[in-house]
Amino acid sequence: MADDKKIKTLIEDINLLENYNKELFSFTPLPLFFVNPMGTVLEINPAFTKITGYDTYDVVGEPISSFFDEKEIKGIIEETMEKDSIDNRESVIVSKDGEKIPISIFARNRKMLEEESNGVFFSFFDLKEVKKKEKELKEKLEEMEKFRKLVVGRELKMVELKEKIKKLKKRQA
Repeated sequence: MADDKKIKTLIEDINLLENYNKELFSFTPLPLFFVNPMGTVLEINPAFTKITGYDTYDVVGEPISSFFDEKEIKGIIEETMEKDSIDNRESVIVSKDGEKIPISIFARNRKMLEEESNGVFFSFFDLKEVKKKEKELKEKLEEMEKFRKLVVGRELKMVELKEKIKKLKKRQA
């Protein structure tokens, strides 16, 4: 009887932990997805859907190359499985409507046993706003550089004219 009670308690604990993991996966505001070692998508969270427009039925069971550059993402998976993780790797994901979204990828190798890889967890940050601000700042800096050149050029011209005026005054005197 005592063993039955322990087993029942362990099963309840496992179910609670499983529910906790599902809730956390769904709640997390960062897009998350999991692929097997061959690059087939096994699971996505709601944040992934929100950013890319893909829902579970669009991507689960599909190759990750459906929304990433095939060569690049294959290399990322291989590197992640070799090194166990990749942090802050810039890439591009293609949304359901074809928009190329700049992202920063984070990937972790998922191991069932000490040495056996079960696939890769991915998360990413949407960099659209960051890239937009970078572009705006670059444009402002270019404008400021043009203005600086204009002002410096004007100042140099003023110095040159003052020198000419001095020389003319010396000749008249």
